[in-house]
Order: sequence, then structure tokens, then C-alpha cells
Amino acid sequence: MAGLFSSLFEPPKAAWGITMTKDKKCYELQALDFWDFPGLLHKAREIQGIALETLCKDICSYSMMGRMEKGERLLSKELRDRILARLGVCSDGYENFLFREDYVIWKVKQRIVNAIEKSDYQTAEELLEYYAAETEKDEENKYVVKIRRQFSLMMKAQIMKKRHEDSEAIAKLCEEAVKLTIPDIDTKSVNEMCLSVHELDMVLEYARYCHSDKLAVRCEEILEYIKSDIFDTYSYVKIYPKVVYYLYMSTTDEEKDWNRILRLVNAGIEQLRTAGRMYYLYELLEIRKEGMERLLADIGDSRGDMAKQALVNVINTTAEWLGALDFVHEMCETHKRMETSCYLYQQKEAYCISDVVTRRREMLGLTKKELCEGICSEKTIGRLEAGKTKPQMAIVKQLFERLNLSGEYQRWQVVTDDIRAFEVVDELIHCVNGREFEKAEDLLIELQKYVSMDNPINRQYIERYVVNLNFVQGKITKDEARKKLEDTLAYSIPYEIVNKEGEMYLTNVEMQCLLDIAINIGKMDENNAFDTLIKLCNQIEQDEEVSQHIAMWEMIMLNVANLYGDMGEYDISDNINLKIMKESICCYRMSMLDFNIYICAWNCGQRRKKNISGNQRYQEECLLKTAISFCQIGKNLFRETIIKEKL
Repeated sequence: MAGLFSSLFEPPKAAWGITMTKDKKCYELQALDFWDFPGLLHKAREIQGIALETLCKDICSYSMMGRMEKGERLLSKELRDRILARLGVCSDGYENFLFREDYVIWKVKQRIVNAIEKSDYQTAEELLEYYAAETEKDEENKYVVKIRRQFSLMMKAQIMKKRHEDSEAIAKLCEEAVKLTIPDIDTKSVNEMCLSVHELDMVLEYARYCHSDKLAVRCEEILEYIKSDIFDTYSYVKIYPKVVYYLYMSTTDEEKDWNRILRLVNAGIEQLRTAGRMYYLYELLEIRKEGMERLLADIGDSRGDMAKQALVNVINTTAEWLGALDFVHEMCETHKRMETSCYLYQQKEAYCISDVVTRRREMLGLTKKELCEGICSEKTIGRLEAGKTKPQMAIVKQLFERLNLSGEYQRWQVVTDDIRAFEVVDELIHCVNGREFEKAEDLLIELQKYVSMDNPINRQYIERYVVNLNFVQGKITKDEARKKLEDTLAYSIPYEIVNKEGEMYLTNVEMQCLLDIAINIGKMDENNAFDTLIKLCNQIEQDEEVSQHIAMWEMIMLNVANLYGDMGEYDISDNINLKIMKESICCYRMSMLDFNIYICAWNCGQRRKKNISGNQRYQEECLLKTAISFCQIGKNLFRETIIKEKL
């Protein structure tokens, strides 16, 4: 589909991190190494200025927290996540490598969340029973039990909310949940405590269902709390729009200060647009439209025509965006308004260490003996792959490095301690998506000052950009680009190995390289790269892990849909698109919806040109206008310009 798609295009930064204005503290938090949790905990506390005693209050003992920070105690992922969340660090966006026990529990929790989002209550309730049974097995760890109990209560409340069941019963669940880790909620303000985003949400729900007269006050407290920059941008964008919406809902018409409400609402909308997320977006747009209409009615003849027209323009644009959201939700048969808090519990990019080691070792053709040489015993490898042991993380880190995987947890896909690199990566992706190619080339040169090019992960990341930039500017041919991309992939794994049969584990950068190669090859016939990527997506779907790996899954499947459209298989292309859109909306992602809708419009136009009859539910012009609206919402002027030309 000429003009819109390119192998150079990067998933918007919201796929890997959020391109909002960041200060040094934000980059420092996102640079923390998840392999070294004790060091991470100590460093994050230093950055945020939070005392150990304050951090652990009502989730674990002071002595346990101290042992954990010294590296004497390894906690479960659930407890680690809560501690990090109180420190304002969201684990979403990092590749989380977990031992089997943690991974199984994590996967069950994600399946519960996804089942509730898709209104599959029977599955959710069955999984909650299993989760409760697993919790009982771990009763000696009272701290983990508390966190798990809290999760179960909140999920039961979400099911009851979606079913529109008795408010009093929901209130009891919310009260029990919040008081597990905030027992003095009735006597303290939010600003006197150290809380995670999940706990702030519980405070909101508790006030809503149990003390509705205090909801507005709690909203003001939370707005003040998050204003202190304690949260990273991932966490902030999850809670801010909801707080603003609840503040609006809890304020009477007589009490509403519309100028302030509009400032808060506009800030929330801008955060969501930048992040490519849909948390309470529809609700905030409705409030903005109402507020602007009130202002327009109030100013009468006191303001000039230009001021009135400016308000009219905002109202019309907001109405168009609401219409685009209505259109997509009708198309996908999804809900346009937020129904639950489940989105707060969605987590991405978690992998079982046992599976990663096994799959990667077999892909590279290594024996257990070859892999463990100089690191650990062959018996340890066997037990690790079987999920029967938890070796020290230093050993796992060495095994990963031998398997050509990064020995660092990084949200930014480069390995370095220099936080200046992350700011450059942030700007680089922005420039690439904006087609500022010369500036992107300068940034790649600058990036090499802050990362070691001896590290194959860094070399692969940078050279992939170099190849694609050279190709899109016509500096190298298509065949030259493909060969260079294969060489770039080979820094960590040879192209031939990737195309072998069997289960696999590929890093995000490796998948991006492979996708570049697949797009370069083009047609489906004899396109081994696409075959491998489709097999990988099928594996993700069979494991019920689409939402956990949504960023790469939607990017790969989007290009598959695009290719089917180019082949004239318009119905197949449309069906894949619809599937992608439904999954994206369930994850509250909107950064690719303009692409999806454009492909449907293109397919529609091709059918019209070729006089192909079919079930044409939507017209090409309507689809293109909707795609333009989503380009505007997502601040993508380049794609908006291209699609407008199609009209």
C-alpha cells in the first residue's frame, strides 16, 4: 500500500516507553537494572528520597525489606512489583524474566485480567479459584498472601461492576481490599502515605462505593500526590485521566470550576495522545466538548469572532474524535467507556527463564554441556530448564550472555549505564516516525558516544537503524539492504537459524530485524522471514499471550494484513485487521488504529476499482476520514498528510 508503510517505521514510543517530557530523574528510574533487584531497590529509594520504613509499611516487615536490599532475600514477583510501584517504577515495558513458579502465577493473573476485559466471566471465576488455591499453598508467606488476596478482591469487584451487580456488595470488596495494605485509610490523607498506582485506584473505588461524599476530596489529594513527580510516565498516564474523570463526576454543577476542569481534562487528553493509550479518553473528550460548549454559550458577545471561532473549532474537532472512537468501537463491538480497573493490572513482556534458556539453546544448536561450561554444572542447566531450581541471578545473566541475549533488563533496547543514551533513543524514534532522517542520522552518531559498540546488542540496535535510513533515502538498493539486515540480525542469531522449525525465543530487536527483512522480500511466496514471524505470532496466540506481547504482535500482524491486501486477498486482510483492532482496544492501545483503518479503506477501494462484490459494511471515504481522525489523535502529521491525499 504505497506511501504509508515502510520497514523503517518504528512502533510509537508508547510500545517501549512514553515520549513525554522527561527530567533526569525519570531517565534514571527507567535505566535501573532489573537483574540486580537489591541494587535497583536501593538506587530507586535514593532517587525518590523514600525511607525503607515508609516504603514497606503494611506490605512487609522492615527487617524483610532490609534483607532484600542487602541481597539476602529474594521476594516473589508480586511483592517486588508492589514495592517498585510504590517507588513510582512500573515494570511494564521491561522484559521481565521470571523463574517458573513466578511465571505460572503471573500468567494466571494476566489470563484473569484478560478474561474480565473480554467479559468471559466464567473463565475469570475459574481462574480466580485456581489462584486462590495456589495462594493457600503459600500461606507461610503472609506478605505475598496479602497482595494476592487484594488482587482477588479487586478482580471480583471488577466482575460485579461489569455485571451491574449490587453496589453494597462491591463496596464490601473494595473496603476489604484497600484496608489490607492501607489499614488507616479512614484517618489519613493520601499525601501522608507511600502508595502505588494500584493502591491509589483502590482509594478511589473505596471512596466511590463507601464514602461518595469524600470522593472529590480524595481526587484532589491524589492529584496533589502525583504532582510530586514520584511516578514514571507509564504509571502517571494510567491514573491521572481516571482521577480527573472521577473529580468531574463527584462535583455538582454548581461547584464545577469549568476553567480548571478543562485545564485538567486537556492535560489528561494530551498525555493519552502522546502515550497512544485510551484510558478514559472517551470520557475526557466528552467532558471537553461539554465544557467548551458551556464556555461558548457563556461568552455571548463579550468576545470577538476569532475567539468564538477558536472554541467552535475545538468543539468540532472533539466531536470528530468522539465520532471516530464511536466508529471503531462499533466496528469491533467493544465498549467505548471504561468499565473496570483491570487495565492497571495488565503487564507486558514477561518470559519464563526456563523456556528462554531451552528454546534459545536449541535454536543455537548448543548442548547443555557447551552452554554451562565455565558457568555452572550441567545438572544445574537440566534442573533450570525443567523449572526445578532457581540459580543465582548472576548465573542466569551469564547464561543469557552466552545465548547472545542481553545480560541487562533495559526498556530502551540498548545496554548502557549512561542515561544520556536513553534521551537520545527517545528522540531518535520520534525523528524516525516524523521522517526527519538527517536528524535521525546525527542522533545515531551521538548515541554511539554513550553505548559500547563492542556489545552485540547495541551494535544490532544501531546498525538496523543505519541500514533502514540508508535504504529509505535511496543510498543502498533493496538487495543490499536485505543482505545488511541479515548481517545485523547475525550479531545475535544467524538468519538461517531463525527459519528453522521448533519453538523459539527472539528479542524485540531481532523480531524487528526479521520484520524488516520480510517487508523487504515482499510477497508471501517463499518469504521465510514472514513464515517465521507468523509462526511466532501463532505461538503467542496459542499460549494466550497476545496482550502480554501486544506491541510486536500487532506490528507483525499489521504487516501480514497489509501483504494480504497487496495480494488481492481483501477479506483475509480485513479479518486480520479486525482481530488486531479488537486486541489493541482490549489493551487500550490506539497508536496503530489509523493503520488498521487505512488498510480496510484501501481494501475497500480496490474492491470498488475491480468491481468485486462483497459484504461492504463501511464505505472507503468514511474509513479514510476515521483514519485521519486517529492520526490527529496520535499526533502523526506524516501519516495524516498521506491519508488526506487519498481523499
